[in-house]
Parts: sequence; C-alpha cells; structure tokens
Amino acid sequence: MQDAEYLDCVDRTLASAIDRFKPDAVIYDAGVDIHSDDDLGRFDISVAGVLARDCLVFAHCDRAGLPVAAVIGGGYQRDISALVNIHFQLFRAALGLA
Repeated sequence: MQDAEYLDCVDRTLASAIDRFKPDAVIYDAGVDIHSDDDLGRFDISVAGVLARDCLVFAHCDRAGLPVAAVIGGGYQRDISALVNIHFQLFRAALGLA
C-alpha cells in the first residue's frame, strides 16, 4: 500500500471512528513501521506520507475538539538517522510546521 491509498483509508477510518465512538480524548501511537524502508513493516509509505498521516490525525482531532496525547512508536529500520527523521514528522505535525 502506498501513500494515496493509505491516507485515504486513514482519513475515512478516523472520521468514522470519531463519529461513531465520540471519544473524550485521543491517545495517538504514531508508529513509523509503515515507512517504505522499515525492516518489519509491509507498507510503502514515504516520509511525506508519514507527515501527511500525522497531520490528518491532528486535523480530525482539532475539528472534533479532541485533546491528543501523541507518542512515537514502531520503526525498525537500521539507519537510525533516517528513523529519527521519520519520527520527527510527528513533532512537525503537532507544532503545525508541516
């Protein structure tokens, strides 16, 4: 699965889940094992796709007035510098720097 298909799925699923369950808050585990270079993940998501996903999560929560507690998660590639950069996308999205 690549960026466009994945982001469409995340967008639809988040909208549906928020509408159906009406949560009071969201705990977001922003796993990056979806990245194309991840050794264990089975997705083909770019760094831009990871950032777009994180922005989608925050946008959905913001529209619904939901507080978010977010943590980095997942990510099993051997290049630690690249892994740190992918995880950093969460903070860019959270701070509105995307």
